Amino acid sequence: MNKEKLKKIFKHLVCMFCLSITMLYIFFYIVLPYITHQGKIVQVPDLTGVHLEGVDEKLSKAHLRYVITDNNGYSEQLPPFTVLQQFPAAGAWVKQNRKIYLTLNAENPPLVSMPNLIEGSIKQAKLLLQDKGLKLGKIKYVPDVTKFAVLEQWHNRHPIPPGKLIHKGSKIDLVVSGGLGNQIIEVPNVLAMPLEEAHLILLEQGMRIGVLHHVTNNHTTIGTVMRQKPAPGSKVPLGTAINLWVVKCLVPKCSGKD
Repeated sequence: MNKEKLKKIFKHLVCMFCLSITMLYIFFYIVLPYITHQGKIVQVPDLTGVHLEGVDEKLSKAHLRYVITDNNGYSEQLPPFTVLQQFPAAGAWVKQNRKIYLTLNAENPPLVSMPNLIEGSIKQAKLLLQDKGLKLGKIKYVPDVTKFAVLEQWHNRHPIPPGKLIHKGSKIDLVVSGGLGNQIIEVPNVLAMPLEEAHLILLEQGMRIGVLHHVTNNHTTIGTVMRQKPAPGSKVPLGTAINLWVVKCLVPKCSGKD
């Protein structure tokens, strides 16, 4: 084989190699991205708290679509038909025209079964109510041979039997036994306790929380009781309101729960 033929073969191989590289480049960097829309990705906006009417506007700007899921959700902090949850989450990068799955806040709170609080303690009643998503309302103490036991459970000024369906978030008032006679009790020490724990202790001892004052303290956990009045050890009538001074939150978006 002479040199001329070798040169032709070499040129032919080089041309084929270059052509192959070019075709691979065109396929991976032009054809494939065009087919899969690679590179056309957008960031999912935060839709939490956005009303359904405003979802279209926010998603259309990002060239995204949405689907309402069948999941039930409810939050009393948000208006009806606002977004509770979304998938993918806010901040995720997705391709254009991707569907975003949304869970909306229900128009009405869901129904839950009223628990049986009768004959239990106030602490048990509060825990059972919390488990059902219900709230503890007013407590009325009445003379009885028993002491600090739940005698009646009320809703909207009417007795409510166990098992009755009631809207989540409803307040339940209690009638509690306070023993016989005009009882004088000793104020417990709830200083340095979390507000929730202090509340339970006062209820169990036949007292209630009066005025809540919020104070600033950078060295103490938010929600901690810093002061109480009447003072610990004071003798007071059954059902007395105890005023508390509680550390408040300093962060703008944070709000302490009483």
